[in-house]
Amino acid sequence: MILPYALGLCGVVMIVLQPLRFVAKPDFAGFGSKTFASLLFCVAGVAAAGRRETVGWQAAAVLMGFCLALIGDVLLSIEPILARPAQDKSYALVLGGVPFLLAHGLNLAVFCSRAAFDWRLLPVLLAVPALLALLWKCGVLQFGKAGVPVLVYALLLGAMLWAACGVFGADKALGRLVLPAAALFCVSDIALFWANFGKKDWGSHFSAKKPFLWLVMVPYYVAQALLAGAVATI
Repeated sequence: MILPYALGLCGVVMIVLQPLRFVAKPDFAGFGSKTFASLLFCVAGVAAAGRRETVGWQAAAVLMGFCLALIGDVLLSIEPILARPAQDKSYALVLGGVPFLLAHGLNLAVFCSRAAFDWRLLPVLLAVPALLALLWKCGVLQFGKAGVPVLVYALLLGAMLWAACGVFGADKALGRLVLPAAALFCVSDIALFWANFGKKDWGSHFSAKKPFLWLVMVPYYVAQALLAGAVATI
């Protein structure tokens, strides 16, 4: 059981130690580090699955999610590396975001299959989209035409967090892995939205700082490492 976590930890360490730059301005070293780290999580998931007698659809879905995340990392890095015109950035972000949306959808389906739902926790589902909608309304975040797609994505994040709470209620051992993972996905994506859509005097200032970048990258990759370990029992 140590191997999946060891591989996942290697992926996290690579992201922490690399000379971090925001996804809109990466270099080839950053691109290689992100891609290789994502590949490590795929390998870690396969290693965890190898400990099972049979691989059910839940484990297969999580592994597929790792593959989609790898594709998303590659797509998000293509536009800056090729130095395309700035107007292509939004297209690259949307193209790269689709695999992550699908990966979260797979995680949600898996969590729902193992959850004991408590409807009293329904506010958890609405917490993420409500927070982003409030920040948008207050002008802190400026989504523009991307507002509706972002809020739909945020609703999926909230649903995944809610389902992970249900998993924790049904299976404490598995829940100790998937609940922190879902929470860290939410932290990472909220920070990413801030960096991309925050007011120029807020978002753009903090998005250039390495601690803020770690708030985007490290939670995401720690969450992937936790999911890789969960493949053995999910």
